[in-house]
Amino acid sequence: MFSLDGKTALVTGASGGLGQSIAKSLHANGAHVILSGTREAVLNEVAQEIGGDRVHVVTANLGDAEGIEKLAKDAEAVTGQVDILVNNA
Repeated sequence: MFSLDGKTALVTGASGGLGQSIAKSLHANGAHVILSGTREAVLNEVAQEIGGDRVHVVTANLGDAEGIEKLAKDAEAVTGQVDILVNNA
Protein backbone atom coordinates (compact mmCIF):
# COMPACT_ATOMS: atom_id res chain seq x y z
CA MET A 1 0.00 0.00 0.00
CA PHE A 2 1.82 3.08 1.28
CA SER A 3 4.12 4.00 4.13
CA LEU A 4 3.34 6.50 6.85
CA ASP A 5 6.53 5.82 8.79
CA GLY A 6 7.52 8.84 10.84
CA LYS A 7 4.11 10.50 10.48
CA THR A 8 1.67 11.22 13.31
CA ALA A 9 -2.07 10.89 12.76
CA LEU A 10 -4.73 12.32 15.07
CA VAL A 11 -8.07 10.55 14.70
CA THR A 12 -11.07 12.20 16.36
CA GLY A 13 -14.12 10.08 17.03
CA ALA A 14 -11.81 7.08 17.40
CA SER A 15 -14.12 5.30 19.83
CA GLY A 16 -16.66 4.66 17.06
CA GLY A 17 -16.47 1.99 14.39
CA LEU A 18 -15.32 4.19 11.51
CA GLY A 19 -12.73 6.02 13.61
CA GLN A 20 -11.39 2.72 14.94
CA SER A 21 -11.02 1.32 11.43
CA ILE A 22 -9.24 4.43 10.19
CA ALA A 23 -6.88 4.45 13.18
CA LYS A 24 -6.04 0.76 12.72
CA SER A 25 -5.33 1.28 9.02
CA LEU A 26 -3.10 4.30 9.64
CA HIS A 27 -1.19 2.39 12.32
CA ALA A 28 -0.82 -0.67 10.08
CA ASN A 29 0.81 1.58 7.49
CA GLY A 30 3.38 2.90 9.95
CA ALA A 31 1.82 6.00 11.46
CA HIS A 32 2.05 6.98 15.10
CA VAL A 33 -1.66 7.25 16.02
CA ILE A 34 -3.36 9.47 18.59
CA LEU A 35 -6.88 8.28 19.38
CA SER A 36 -9.30 10.97 20.52
CA GLY A 37 -12.89 10.92 21.70
CA THR A 38 -15.01 11.29 24.81
CA ARG A 39 -15.25 7.63 25.82
CA GLU A 40 -11.90 7.00 27.49
CA ALA A 41 -12.57 3.35 28.35
CA VAL A 42 -13.42 2.53 24.72
CA LEU A 43 -10.40 4.47 23.46
CA ASN A 44 -8.17 2.49 25.82
CA GLU A 45 -9.65 -0.77 24.48
CA VAL A 46 -8.95 0.33 20.91
CA ALA A 47 -5.39 1.31 21.86
CA GLN A 48 -4.89 -2.10 23.44
CA GLU A 49 -6.23 -3.83 20.30
CA ILE A 50 -3.84 -1.82 18.12
CA GLY A 51 -0.96 -2.38 20.54
CA GLY A 52 2.58 -1.14 20.43
CA ASP A 53 4.24 2.09 21.37
CA ARG A 54 2.92 4.11 18.41
CA VAL A 55 -0.58 4.57 19.81
CA HIS A 56 -1.79 7.05 22.45
CA VAL A 57 -5.15 8.10 23.88
CA VAL A 58 -6.16 11.73 24.37
CA THR A 59 -9.71 12.23 25.62
CA ALA A 60 -11.42 15.38 24.43
CA ASN A 61 -14.86 16.86 23.93
CA LEU A 62 -14.81 18.89 20.73
CA GLY A 63 -18.14 20.56 21.45
CA ASP A 64 -16.52 23.87 22.38
CA ALA A 65 -13.37 25.89 21.71
CA GLU A 66 -11.82 24.95 25.04
CA GLY A 67 -12.05 21.24 24.21
CA ILE A 68 -10.52 21.80 20.78
CA GLU A 69 -7.63 23.81 22.23
CA LYS A 70 -7.03 21.13 24.88
CA LEU A 71 -6.92 18.41 22.22
CA ALA A 72 -4.44 20.35 20.10
CA LYS A 73 -2.18 20.99 23.09
CA ASP A 74 -2.37 17.42 24.41
CA ALA A 75 -1.82 15.86 20.97
CA GLU A 76 1.20 18.05 20.32
CA ALA A 77 2.63 17.12 23.73
CA VAL A 78 2.51 13.43 22.77
CA THR A 79 4.59 13.57 19.59
CA GLY A 80 5.57 17.17 18.91
CA GLN A 81 3.43 17.62 15.81
CA VAL A 82 0.45 16.21 13.96
CA ASP A 83 0.94 15.42 10.27
CA ILE A 84 -2.46 13.88 9.52
CA LEU A 85 -5.83 14.93 10.94
CA VAL A 86 -8.87 12.71 10.54
CA ASN A 87 -11.81 14.81 11.71
CA ASN A 88 -14.32 12.05 12.39
CA ALA A 89 -15.99 13.59 15.47
